[in-house]
Amino acid sequence: MDQLQLAALSAWCNSSNEGVLIVDRAGMICAVSQRFKQMLQLKKTPQTLQELLSLVGSASPELRAIFANTARLSHSQWGTLRVQRRPVLRVTWEQKPLHDDAGNLIGTLTILRDTADQGQLEVVKHSFLGMISHDLRTPLSNIVGFADLLNQSAASFSVEEQKEFIQHIVKNANDLNRYTQIALDILFLEANIESFEVEPIALPRFIKSWLSDAWHRFPPNRLVFKNGVEESETIANAAAPALHKILHILAEFALEEAAPNDQVVIWLEHDPLQAHLVVEYRAPELDSADAASLFRLMHPRDLSQAGRPNLARMQLYVATLLAERQQGYLTMSGRPDQHYQMHLVLPLAPQLAVS
Repeated sequence: MDQLQLAALSAWCNSSNEGVLIVDRAGMICAVSQRFKQMLQLKKTPQTLQELLSLVGSASPELRAIFANTARLSHSQWGTLRVQRRPVLRVTWEQKPLHDDAGNLIGTLTILRDTADQGQLEVVKHSFLGMISHDLRTPLSNIVGFADLLNQSAASFSVEEQKEFIQHIVKNANDLNRYTQIALDILFLEANIESFEVEPIALPRFIKSWLSDAWHRFPPNRLVFKNGVEESETIANAAAPALHKILHILAEFALEEAAPNDQVVIWLEHDPLQAHLVVEYRAPELDSADAASLFRLMHPRDLSQAGRPNLARMQLYVATLLAERQQGYLTMSGRPDQHYQMHLVLPLAPQLAVS
């Protein structure tokens, strides 16, 4: 990193009210903002990435994973991070590769943003729940209206008209179920911060079982599972109901963001300590600058063109909380060609993890 680049980045870092960290390829810290040190409660300024990780220790176990591939980072990444203090601090993070004029990787830029600072979190929660409550009335009114018509005057309608009314009732009932479920999930997870009880789960077998159910809900030709490891090699500690729900949320999100005929590919990886479930898709309408905010509860991009909430996107917030309750986490990475990957990371079962 030349002196001009470093000077410009350092000046921005010093004036930023966000948590900013700049690291070169060798793991030396070139600049760190005061806000970054405040968020992670650092009592001194670390000189190297290794020193930073040792200072943070167990207060934020996900931090090590964020910087695992710093030396060969090729595209932007996003996710959330917990800092174990009183009260627990939740931040969203964004990491970008830094290149020289020749296109060579020279370092990484990491930005932490306190979720409490992102539009006043409590206000956002109340606005979200208020919007959901308002939108619940629309499908409920439609259900009552069509059901009342059938109940009062079924004989005056043709069979085809009655079928159409029933189809409207079913569609609105499904919409009502989705609105209700996401609101209940958020209320429960925000009120109950305890970790879930976990058990060893063979992920390939679990995903195949989940797919047999998912193919009844989603177009089967668009969901593809490409397992790159043996079943015996990928046994994670997880809570089965929460894992099932996360998979459903990620699949629904990817299918809605992808082009109509594109496939969504799922596969497994693992390192000595963690299992990685990867969902890859191409999202032509998702701007990489917009992707950084996907892990927040609500954002203007959560509204469709008609002004109604895009629940597939908003449920990523639920998926993040479900992953955290299993001592895991959810991240996202994107390439310039509009290909994105969602990574669900879970700890391996103790007998398989290598220290």
